[in-house]
Amino acid sequence: MTSPPPNDTDDTATWASLCHFSALLGAIWWIPTSTLWLPVGHVLCPLGVWLFKRRKSPKIDWAGRESLNFQLCMTAYAFLGAMVLPGIGATLWLWAVAITDLYWVARAGVAASEGRFFHYPIIAWRLFKETEAIRVLREKDPD
Repeated sequence: MTSPPPNDTDDTATWASLCHFSALLGAIWWIPTSTLWLPVGHVLCPLGVWLFKRRKSPKIDWAGRESLNFQLCMTAYAFLGAMVLPGIGATLWLWAVAITDLYWVARAGVAASEGRFFHYPIIAWRLFKETEAIRVLREKDPD
């Protein structure tokens, strides 16, 4: 386990890790519709943490952007797979996406709590781009 750089505070690492870990609330925060339940917590919770604390530190800003990009991609993967695959294939696909999501969220949250930047490996596109402040900080503090 590595310690955070000297200019980081425990508070920064905590909020950065919450940007990732708050996505786990997607497992319990769902919206019921007439035929199914739609998860929303995995996107709304990281969005709330990020909007609330993003100006406090570039590391928190980075963690929020990265978490939102990942959760939006995972939502798209789940939706597309469920639309394309028939019956049991769609169910298996959704379970695989959910387990993959949980695994990478846990890894990202731990990395952020240690003060490190974390790149999710399976993001197809980035809706929330990296800012100049984040880029400068990442160049000073490579993983």
